Amino acid sequence: MSVSQREIGRGVRARARRYATLSLLLVLLSPAGCERKTEEPKAPTPETREKIGLLPEGASKPNIVFILVDALRADRLGAYGNRDGLAPTMDAIAMTGITFERCVAPAPWTLPAVASIFTSYYPGVHKAINYQVVENMEQGKQAAQSVLSDQFTTLAEVLQANGYQTVGFCANKFIREQYGFAQGFDHFDSSFADNTVPGAKVNEAAFKWLAERSSDKPFFLYLHYMDVHGPYNAAAEFMDPLMAKVEAKPDKQKLTGKQLSRINPYLKLPPPNATDPTQFGRLSEFREYWVARYDAGVAEADSYIKQLVRKLNELGLWDDAYVILLSDHGEALCEHDWWDHGYSQYQTDLHAPLILRWPNVLPPGMRVRRLAGLIDIFPTLLEQLRIPFNEKIQGESLVDHISGRLPLKPPLARFAEAVKSGPGQYAIFADTTKLIAIHIPARELPDGTMSQQGARVELYNLGTDPTEQFNVADQYPQRVQGLKTLMMKFVQNNRNAKPG
Repeated sequence: MSVSQREIGRGVRARARRYATLSLLLVLLSPAGCERKTEEPKAPTPETREKIGLLPEGASKPNIVFILVDALRADRLGAYGNRDGLAPTMDAIAMTGITFERCVAPAPWTLPAVASIFTSYYPGVHKAINYQVVENMEQGKQAAQSVLSDQFTTLAEVLQANGYQTVGFCANKFIREQYGFAQGFDHFDSSFADNTVPGAKVNEAAFKWLAERSSDKPFFLYLHYMDVHGPYNAAAEFMDPLMAKVEAKPDKQKLTGKQLSRINPYLKLPPPNATDPTQFGRLSEFREYWVARYDAGVAEADSYIKQLVRKLNELGLWDDAYVILLSDHGEALCEHDWWDHGYSQYQTDLHAPLILRWPNVLPPGMRVRRLAGLIDIFPTLLEQLRIPFNEKIQGESLVDHISGRLPLKPPLARFAEAVKSGPGQYAIFADTTKLIAIHIPARELPDGTMSQQGARVELYNLGTDPTEQFNVADQYPQRVQGLKTLMMKFVQNNRNAKPG
């Protein structure tokens, strides 16, 4: 049996309609940490496999609910092995949909990552990559202007042209209309965007639109939540239980002065919602304190997604909706001495959750181990909806991964770039192997000469070392050279690529 057939066999557990209803029940009723059933149903036949993942012939296009939880690490979801029960709603969605276990973000921060999701081009092509420019515009230091060129055709534009009503509600201040991200949206609202905006604001705006909607068109609803993102100021009901665990933990990890100094200043303020304000002074020198603050945001974001599911169910819009659940990137919590996101190409920043749930079309409970990327969502969705698109985008449809259609294409390689600041960094993924290259700029030596530019490389086997503890570059020089060659092909292709 092939790998893809095994993936299908593990995933197809029952009739899809039964699971569409079960999804809502799990969201509203189940306790955290639900275990998956273990029965092994029959794999689909070649005839049925060809139809898996595609809109049935003659069927109406589904409403699409596109849920982006900013800065959500994949390892905070039960679907990716977490057993803390932080996100029961998101886990319930995963249990009734498809989980891509190894999904790569194209960049470790929001601006380039979302631009890549929307266009299916890498950051080196769309060039929405300059953190300081957008930050200056946010602070009024320079006039607002688009950073995502209208030369690129966005996913929303394609859906709009094919009969969809397209709406977006975004709490991330970098993903605004004036920066080019409203292309293709009939209605786009980022008026409330800020790092500290709770998901309640996103829901309030979206629920108002849903209540007033009069169109018979299917909708594409983009929701961008910021509760997980710093400054980690979740409400007390989510923060207090996790802080109690930190207080009780006997062997807390004390941070070094260097590690503490690297925490971004905007994260260092005591949380305004803390029930016990003295906790910051007592616990902030321990890593577990910062992890708990981050995790509280995961729990709070999940509560707002639960509200969303309830509202859609009340309106009769949940059972048949196609739900896409993802993050744009992850978050470093002192791994490799990094905090926040956007400054490294480690898995803390690049391993993104990607979950697709479409009753009657996608196999419930399926898990896909083959490499995928956020850049692939655009072409995957268009193939699933049977929407023709002739532009030569860089992402590839994942429908073959889902259906197990044979022969499969060769395994994908996936690429990441565009750190916020500092030396340029790239990462290349080929199956379970990952190479990171960090640019070393030339510098003046004591004798007055200049050192040569170069790159420091790190090689990891993510299959056996998922947290990147063991750099094995020195042990496998030929593998390093092969991946460096592949990496430079991506870099060169991105420099030469043009939209369309």
